Amino acid sequence: MPIDTLDRTLWSLDQTYRYICRICRARHEAATGEKVVLDVGKILSSTATGSSRWQNINLDASRQLWQALRQGNVHAQGRYSDSRNPVFPDRDAREWIFHSSQLVWIPPEHWISGVLHVDDGSLPERLELQDGEYIDIQIPRFMVEAIWTLPPPKPIKPTDYTTPYLDLIDRAIAENGIDELDQSKKEVLVDWFMDQDIEGEPVSGNLAKAMATIIRLPSSQRGGSKRSWGR
Repeated sequence: MPIDTLDRTLWSLDQTYRYICRICRARHEAATGEKVVLDVGKILSSTATGSSRWQNINLDASRQLWQALRQGNVHAQGRYSDSRNPVFPDRDAREWIFHSSQLVWIPPEHWISGVLHVDDGSLPERLELQDGEYIDIQIPRFMVEAIWTLPPPKPIKPTDYTTPYLDLIDRAIAENGIDELDQSKKEVLVDWFMDQDIEGEPVSGNLAKAMATIIRLPSSQRGGSKRSWGR
């Protein structure tokens, strides 16, 4: 995929974490068949412990995100400052000031040595280092979606179950020669259905119209019948 075609949308760390939580839940449900009501809170530390199923899923999501950041599999960005506030800690001031206006890449070693502070309502999410701080942390969405993907859907077991209505639709397709090139006119199909009966009862007009709609492609319903030529 050409790099200029990539979706450059950026997610906050919290958005990224919530997305991974949903993926972890989907994987758990696909593996166990157990439905889990997920209560996604703030991103958790890599050493936290859980006491319920959804908390354990949240913890799994947190640990996966921490691991990806520390190993460099996901490239987070943030606005960096190494300018310590001269009045800190007096006057209830923040320790770091004059953060860069541009986002810069956060190297894996900073995720290893730094301390992540989540948004507590008074201060934004930030990664604190011994000699600096990152704020406004963001992650490219395409990186996250490339790593954390939904599990494949479970295969549907074939069944021999059918109904008289489905059998009638199969007959209509066969007897009217309907395929992707020859869709026939809806009015013709409605008349055909109304000439049939199901379990001794005539097909009603409303049911005939519904069946005539079901067996035709949506594009044909928007633009009339689509006939082939020279067949």
